[in-house]
Amino acid sequence: MIRDLEICTFNLTDTKVASNHKISRIELCEKKDLGGITPRRELIKESLQLGTPIHPIIRPRGGDFNYSSREFDIMLNDVSFCRDNQCSGIVFGFLNKKNDVDISLCREIIKVSGNMSLTFHRAFDKTRNPFESMEKIIDLGFDRILTSGQKSDAISGLRLINALTEKSNGRISIMPGAGVRSSNIDILLDNKKISEFHSSCYINNLFSVKELNRLIKKLES
Repeated sequence: MIRDLEICTFNLTDTKVASNHKISRIELCEKKDLGGITPRRELIKESLQLGTPIHPIIRPRGGDFNYSSREFDIMLNDVSFCRDNQCSGIVFGFLNKKNDVDISLCREIIKVSGNMSLTFHRAFDKTRNPFESMEKIIDLGFDRILTSGQKSDAISGLRLINALTEKSNGRISIMPGAGVRSSNIDILLDNKKISEFHSSCYINNLFSVKELNRLIKKLES
């Protein structure tokens, strides 16, 4: 079974390091302290030259996932930029004021996304009903959901991650993220139906090549 490793990076230096390793793709962000926001276009262009599939996050600010019309227009433009510059995918998510998946806004983004792969990010962890939300996200045509199982980290949310994986029955990839490290990934790897894993490899706020290599070794063993 092929199991993919997605690495989250926040600058060009760490993106270069990650791209030199055997990973599946990079979720490209900036502003780690805000949980990741849309990277500058210059950073996207430079990262695309490295050869590893790049999936920029489309998130104009930190905070909640209920956006103004102005913010939405910015996001639409960012998605078009990613599409036109041959990004492999994008990472985004919309919730309404009740913290349900905003289907109409997601559809608008998907309309301009072209053939890019679609990840619904951890806005999912704020939804009221994760199973109902998963069905909506599947119907929209997303490829994967990045989730910590609605807990602070993926290990704490393992029960829900496993339940979502079982319920999805291969219709979408449930990708654990948040606090995934070489020291705990074995617990996630025990579920053979989970095929993708997400990690930032940041230790004490610094990107760790040693941690990246340890994760890769775990997935290959």
